[in-house]
Amino acid sequence: MSSTINVGIDLGTTNSAIARFVRGDVEVFVNPADFGRTTLPSVVGYRKDRIFVGSKARELVEKRPQDVVSVFKRKMGTAETFPIEAIARAVSPVELSAHVLKELKGFVQSGETLDAAVITIPASFDTIQSNATKEAGHQAGFQQVVLLQEPIAASLAYANKSKAVDLTDGQWLVYDLGGGTFDVALMRTQGGEMKVLDHEGDNYLGGSDFDRMIVESFVFPRLRAAGAFADLDAQMKGRSGRLNRAYAKLLLKAEQAKIHLSGGTSAEIEAEDVEDDDGEPVSELITVTRAEFERLIQPAVDRSIEMVRAVLTRKNLTARDLQFVLMVGGSTYIPYVRRRVGEVLGIPVNTDVDPTTAVAVGAAYYAGTKPKAAAPAPATDTAAPARLRVKLAYHKVSQDTSELLAARFDGDIEGLGYRLTRDDAGFDTGLKPLTAQVAEELPLVPNAYNFFTLTVTDGFGNPVETGVEPVGIAQGKYGVIGQPLPHDIAIEKDDFQDLESPATRLHGVFGKNEVLPLRRTVTFALNRTIPKGSAESVHIRVLEGPSHLRPDSNQCIGHLSITGAMLARDAVKGSDVEVTLEMSESRDLTMSAYLAMTDQEFREVFQPKQRSTPKAFLVEQIARTTRTLDEELEAAIAREDYEAAEALRPLQRDARELRREVDALIDDDVTDLRYQLEDRTRTLARRIDEATKEKRVQKARQTYEEAKRLCYEVIDAGGNAHERHLADAVVAQEPAFLTSSNPMKVTEKVEELEAVTYTILRRSPDFQQRVFHSLTNELSRMNDPEQAQNLVAAGRYAIENADWHRLAEVNYALYNLLPRHATGEGPSLIGFGF
Repeated sequence: MSSTINVGIDLGTTNSAIARFVRGDVEVFVNPADFGRTTLPSVVGYRKDRIFVGSKARELVEKRPQDVVSVFKRKMGTAETFPIEAIARAVSPVELSAHVLKELKGFVQSGETLDAAVITIPASFDTIQSNATKEAGHQAGFQQVVLLQEPIAASLAYANKSKAVDLTDGQWLVYDLGGGTFDVALMRTQGGEMKVLDHEGDNYLGGSDFDRMIVESFVFPRLRAAGAFADLDAQMKGRSGRLNRAYAKLLLKAEQAKIHLSGGTSAEIEAEDVEDDDGEPVSELITVTRAEFERLIQPAVDRSIEMVRAVLTRKNLTARDLQFVLMVGGSTYIPYVRRRVGEVLGIPVNTDVDPTTAVAVGAAYYAGTKPKAAAPAPATDTAAPARLRVKLAYHKVSQDTSELLAARFDGDIEGLGYRLTRDDAGFDTGLKPLTAQVAEELPLVPNAYNFFTLTVTDGFGNPVETGVEPVGIAQGKYGVIGQPLPHDIAIEKDDFQDLESPATRLHGVFGKNEVLPLRRTVTFALNRTIPKGSAESVHIRVLEGPSHLRPDSNQCIGHLSITGAMLARDAVKGSDVEVTLEMSESRDLTMSAYLAMTDQEFREVFQPKQRSTPKAFLVEQIARTTRTLDEELEAAIAREDYEAAEALRPLQRDARELRREVDALIDDDVTDLRYQLEDRTRTLARRIDEATKEKRVQKARQTYEEAKRLCYEVIDAGGNAHERHLADAVVAQEPAFLTSSNPMKVTEKVEELEAVTYTILRRSPDFQQRVFHSLTNELSRMNDPEQAQNLVAAGRYAIENADWHRLAEVNYALYNLLPRHATGEGPSLIGFGF
């Protein structure tokens, strides 16, 4: 059994493939049921007690479209299911994906059990979608699933294929336009290793969209002209629509026409026996020319090019800085896509890899470097303990002419020897005495996969079992420096800058393009007391998306609540909460929260909930976003910020168009339009934030200057050297954060200065007395009048005796008796801040 995973799978929207790394080479498996085809259509069909996957399932579309599902990858991570008549129940995208993966396992007819695989995902998949893909792998019987971003897989396939000209160091793009998703990744190759510098993507842009556009732009108009249809869209695209079965057939015919247009100048689509509202059959033969098809898809292709430009702009690059654009994904077979991308960007288009199998090939290369998780040892008393335990350390990819192998041996090594040989017989250490630690410099054959065998023998020359697999080192081949995080990961916290309304903001923990895996700890302070045994709680929400924007622009991927019932003692206001986030290479998210005051740790491994997007939710979401937009525009005009107003006005048109599309959405729409609308609404919220960012930056800078002035006044009056040092340290960082376009960076420094200020003020007798007299004026509003009166008496006694420490305790207790809104904690939604 191999010690590395070796199996790579491209789980595609329209087609999937499986490949295996075998001693330096990658084998793409052939579909045994489809005449030598190396891909499997990602289609699942049901007929009585039988499940069909691939071409046989596609054949069922003509007869029983209600029992066939395709393009379900675009709904991974959602709560949506697909009702199947044949089995009288609904199936989820995860279950359907698991069926595809099981079918792919059947391509490997060597009799072995496949229990681990690298499965690819679009780079722009969020954490919820990624977790759903991993779950599909587990349901398919893979005990270990490692996720790999598709552009990285395609890059590995290209860089490691045999070429007459070696890939030189430099920068290039991967343009991955598949059946359902689009990704562009900026790659850098240096010293035999590749790194993803940046990426952009759209999970709802691909060949299936072109199919839908063909049907709705060319077929629907002809049907409306030929027959009586009151609402053809609803009848076709609604799950309960009378013509939903016909729509499924038309999509299949549109796909076939699209493929034909890659080589021909025209294609025909036959809409047969579509019954209109009067019960009359309507049959039409529609001819689509290549020119018409290219005009139809041009806006979508140009949208993908704009994403390429966005990546280049962020990195201050031009076409001259790039070597080529690598084309992968089945939709890049379309001649217009290749031509348009090359013409508009002015960058050479590279088609040196098979667009349909490149991702699976790259996944297999990657799988060849990933160790397989150790299986738990069987529980038995009769198994003889292994004589030796061996741990090896070496680089699996190298540009050097030799590579160091380090080995550690645990166990009885007395009288044993070892020998290392290269498989081509070009290197042999000869027999050497075995020691607890061994180091050998292994010479490598250039531009090849080198395999070395470690043999351990006893004093009689008999082999000693070590269980060590051959050592494989690729010389002159390419590896990848980790996988980048596609989106920021942030924690939501209360925002007390505006006490008039509940507000929260984000504190960034991990940044986009940081290399996974990641682990980081941040410390917050409780902004209210959580009594032991109470229903009070601290809410810790983890969100995915730009951390410098408002929380409602992003998606919640995890939530941990700590209630008073969970506490060993009271967690008082101001005590620290240490929050640690960990994210694995495959986007598993783990959070732990440590409460110093109670000495308790709470830990949660998140399984992010599926997206549920009913129409009513979309209506409320766009209404809320529109209100924010109108308020921001009105405020910009009032303060004569015409630049912001000009940026906001076009967004009103976008908001109206979104509202129109949401209102027109069919309640049981079978497409993924609702998820596209949700993403577009979130994007609109981000654009509003971007347009008003300068206002928030200026406000944060003004707040900072006031906080700095007050802080130094208080330090001069009663601070110490340590507190002055803390303030000076913040001021020393001004060139970095005051020039930042991120208002959150400035606000964080405001909070640091305020913490110093209030630390000093709490020691001031005058301050404590002012606070006490202010609180005595609120007695009638306090929750426990009797306790409040007792505290007031204690406070007066403390003042008489100049016991300022006791007075501070009294003030704190009185403060906690106030109703929440009176303490300034009305906006407290989360329960902590800095």
